[in-house]
Amino acid sequence: MKHVVEVFDSQTEDLLLTVDVPASRREALKILMDWQQPADEFDGQDLSPEQVEILEDWTGKPLMGANRIVQLVCTE
Repeated sequence: MKHVVEVFDSQTEDLLLTVDVPASRREALKILMDWQQPADEFDGQDLSPEQVEILEDWTGKPLMGANRIVQLVCTE
């Protein structure tokens, strides 16, 4: 299973950026996302500014910005 952060332009809905969440953060990601059931990991979710800030730290990539929608998705 692989989780990625997808960043979209909020006006055009164009995909601007895709960033892998490090596999080493899998357990921490479960806590960050407050997943209660195993199936929760497969649902795409919009991220709060606080979650984005943590994911920026984990990935070393700037994700937040004006007119952006940031989501977490499972690709595998």
